Amino acid sequence: MLLALENAIVKLLQEELPSLFAGPGSAEATFSADTWDFDRLSADPIASESGPEDAVDELAFDPSAPAGPHSLTRPPCASPKRVYLRSANGDLLALRNAEVAWNPADPASFSVVPGAGRSLAGCHHLHVMYGVVATATRLKMLHKLTMQVAGADAGSTEVAFALALSVLVMNRDELARGAGFSWTAGGYQVDGSVKTLKFTSGSSPATALRTLSLEVELDLRLERLFEERTTTSIESMLSPHRSAASSP
Repeated sequence: MLLALENAIVKLLQEELPSLFAGPGSAEATFSADTWDFDRLSADPIASESGPEDAVDELAFDPSAPAGPHSLTRPPCASPKRVYLRSANGDLLALRNAEVAWNPADPASFSVVPGAGRSLAGCHHLHVMYGVVATATRLKMLHKLTMQVAGADAGSTEVAFALALSVLVMNRDELARGAGFSWTAGGYQVDGSVKTLKFTSGSSPATALRTLSLEVELDLRLERLFEERTTTSIESMLSPHRSAASSP
C-alpha cells in the first residue's frame, strides 16, 4: 500500500537530482518488501451503522472540454454537493450552482457549464464534496521498508545516497501528501493517507550499495457504500440468521 510513496520518492530523486538518478549509468533507488503492523488500538475495528458520511472526489478536468460529462466515484445521497475548480497552485475556486448541471437520470453524473467570465486556465482537476450513505471504520498501520541506493562505484554511491537523503528530508511533507490514495470497487471504498514519514537507520551492505530504513504511519478509512434507500447495517448483512433470530 506504499507503492504511491515509493513511486513518488523515485520520481522526486530523478527530478531533483537528474545528474545522479536519471540517464545511463546513474544511481538507482529501489525498495525492499514492505512489512507492517496494525496499531493495537485499531486492530479489531468495528464498522459503524450505515448513515450519512462525507465524501470527496478529485476528478480530472479538461479546461478545453469543461462539460465532461463527469462522474462521482460513489453514489451520492440527497445532500448538498459542492464543486470546485482546483487551480495550478492548489487553490479551490467554487463553482456556482448555475455552473453545475446534475443529470436527473444519474445522480452521480454532472456537467460543468462555466459562467460568463469564468477563467479555466490552469485548472485540471475538480474537487467535489458530497454525502454518501455508508458504513465505515478506520485502521492505523505502521509500515517498515528499506530503500536501497545502488551506484556504479563506492564514490558515486556515497554522493548519490547523501544527496538523496537531503532531498527526502527537505521534501518529507510533500512526499507524505502525495502518497495518499483512494480506490473504489464493488461498493467498497478505501482511502489511505500517510500521517508520518520517519527515517530510522541505514547501512552499507556492499561497496556500491547504501540502504535507508523508513517507518511510515498509514491511516486507512474503510467504507461499504450503499444506495440512499439502504439502511441495513454491515452487521446484519454479515449475520442475517442472528438478525432474524432476534426479531420478535
